[in-house]
Amino acid sequence: MKTISTASAFVLLALSLIGCGGGTLDGVSPGPMAMGDKHHLTLTRRWADVSPILPQRSKKVRVLSVDGPWLNRVYVARGLQPGEGMLKRQDKEHPVPSFHADMAPTELVEFATDSVSAMGYMRVETSKLRPARFGAADGLRFDLAAKTESGLEVQGTAQMAVAGKKLYVILYLAPAEHYYAATLPDVEEMMRSAS
Repeated sequence: MKTISTASAFVLLALSLIGCGGGTLDGVSPGPMAMGDKHHLTLTRRWADVSPILPQRSKKVRVLSVDGPWLNRVYVARGLQPGEGMLKRQDKEHPVPSFHADMAPTELVEFATDSVSAMGYMRVETSKLRPARFGAADGLRFDLAAKTESGLEVQGTAQMAVAGKKLYVILYLAPAEHYYAATLPDVEEMMRSAS
């Protein structure tokens, strides 16, 4: 008798939750999506809002997916205030990274990579740090590489900006094989539209 690995079981669960059979998660239609305050971004396709099945995320973070949360995720942090993070603090032994208004660009990158590590990814590395715009605000963009506990290679890209002393983040993560490249054009459009 064949057994299913934990990773395979998660994939099957994710597909069953947001598959074509009328899953239980809300869909997000193409068009503008609020990022808090007066900021927004534009979606070019339909996404599933998988936030309800990811309880570790902060309530100011919305998580979107096309193929299931273990196949691709876009974290949208909608105006984190100083002291807040992308994840909820679980307990004193497992602190989560928090945003501080005076963070330098390298500290913002470290905040993002520490957040990805706190999500359970390992060996998080960054590359291609470059400037990016978020409406009128100067921001930054960079790429990521990481591995899951089972050794699956994951790629990512992030765009971050501080506007009005709040942090806005768009963070995309997906398996390096197929899924990252398949959804990247939609994520690129989302990042370009952020204002």
